[in-house]
Amino acid sequence: MSVEHIREAILADAGAEAERIAAEARSRHDERLAAARAALEKEFAARLEKAKLDAETEARRRVILRRAEHNLALLKQRNDMLDALFAQAGPRLAALPDDGYRAVMEKWMRSLPADVGGELGCNERDEMRLGPVIEKLNRERPPEARLRAARHDQPLTGGVLFRAEKFEIDLSVDARVQRLREALAPEVSRIVFTGDVTV
Repeated sequence: MSVEHIREAILADAGAEAERIAAEARSRHDERLAAARAALEKEFAARLEKAKLDAETEARRRVILRRAEHNLALLKQRNDMLDALFAQAGPRLAALPDDGYRAVMEKWMRSLPADVGGELGCNERDEMRLGPVIEKLNRERPPEARLRAARHDQPLTGGVLFRAEKFEIDLSVDARVQRLREALAPEVSRIVFTGDVTV
């Protein structure tokens, strides 16, 4: 074999080896590229899924927050309406004709302890109107348990504030209406605010 043939054979073998190495390198490169692409796609999919879940969670949180704000505003509006409704009750009760007003006040004052005397703080108008009721009750009470009317130092819509030596009992119109408001609010709400308007 001539030198030229040997050289051509070596060059052919070297070329084939180089081609094989290049093909392996391309194959490894393609495998790494495919693996990197798959990893990136997997990471992107995971990040996208997390972003979707985070967005849904945030959207739910905002909806819940807005719903709570709406319901709170609605509750405040209802309470304001109930307050306005009950705010009219005190002056209306105090404006009853004298006989009707005295009957209500007598019933309230009969709840006072029969064996304890004291002062009935009231407004100027009630000091006059309740005189007959106080006289009637005092006829039924022992001398040491007498009731006496006195001008109250704070403005009262009506009713009395009973002051004994050791305790007080609030029989004012305002206090009674407030207690009624608390007790009747659920029932009045059901009557006045029919249907559920919460979101």
